[in-house]
Amino acid sequence: MVKRKLDTAQILSCLQALADQSWLKRSERRWWPRFVFHYTDVRNAAKILQEGCLHCRNYLEEAHQPTVDSGSPRVLAGTATSAKHYVRLYFRPKTPTQYHIEGIRTIDQITPLHAHCPVPVFFLFDSNAILTRADCQFSDGNLASPRAQRLSTAAELENLPWARIYHTGPFDPHQDSDITFRRNAEVIVPQKLDLTSLSFIYCRSAAEKETLLSLLSPKLRRQYQEMIVATTRSMLFFRAHTFIETVELSANHVVARFSPDTRSPGPFRLQVILNDYHLGKENFYVTKDIKIDLPITLPHYTIQIKLDGHLAYANSYTLMDAPF
Repeated sequence: MVKRKLDTAQILSCLQALADQSWLKRSERRWWPRFVFHYTDVRNAAKILQEGCLHCRNYLEEAHQPTVDSGSPRVLAGTATSAKHYVRLYFRPKTPTQYHIEGIRTIDQITPLHAHCPVPVFFLFDSNAILTRADCQFSDGNLASPRAQRLSTAAELENLPWARIYHTGPFDPHQDSDITFRRNAEVIVPQKLDLTSLSFIYCRSAAEKETLLSLLSPKLRRQYQEMIVATTRSMLFFRAHTFIETVELSANHVVARFSPDTRSPGPFRLQVILNDYHLGKENFYVTKDIKIDLPITLPHYTIQIKLDGHLAYANSYTLMDAPF
């Protein structure tokens, strides 16, 4: 049984009052107060669903290294060690941190922070359930900054600078660094967070949803299939760098369609792994779709598509009337 804060009723009222603010209700952000957000690469997302919880960084570093580490070594070096003992979520999607790491990029386009989340998947948790936990805290800005305050009460939640935390649109980070700081405000829970309060899992495209489902066991696919959503809108993702939108699989060919508006068209090292058949291509640009004609008719196979070693797509194909 999860212990709740003594001021739970006030926290719930605060979140409702925030959602009722006219400046928020009239915008595309009107649904943000309903959730707190966590994103990670698709391979990590599959592991989270397999284990049934999110773990803090300290646990992952000491016991189970994450498949894809999206954290910046430079930023982590300046973050308080105690923060590694918490599961970290955000009050909003499309944070400045996400902007700098989302999407498959060429080596020279990975930012100087050396952080990268090639195929992001979003976990949306019910904010009422998370923020009323007795062990939940939150910050007024990026916990990597010494400016950040750790808070926990309803009064402190109400007094957060919400207009800045929920700020959208372009700005000059050199002239207004406070916006960057506030947009990265966090929600933290010690050690681990189970998935009881998980409401939705969002993928950036149909192809990336197929990838996540393919990485799960049949039991987990059945359990989470209705919760996993593929969105073609920019409600959660910047969609500025390379990803695969759709993949058509058949017994004779594979067609992969890449995001047409990428700022990172290449060159990449392309790898297509189809059962034991490996296709490689250097200096590959994602400016057009790729069609791979299979060497023989294959009634069933597994496939992975990688760019510079980053998993961009995974799935399996079975011809419905194929003999087994």
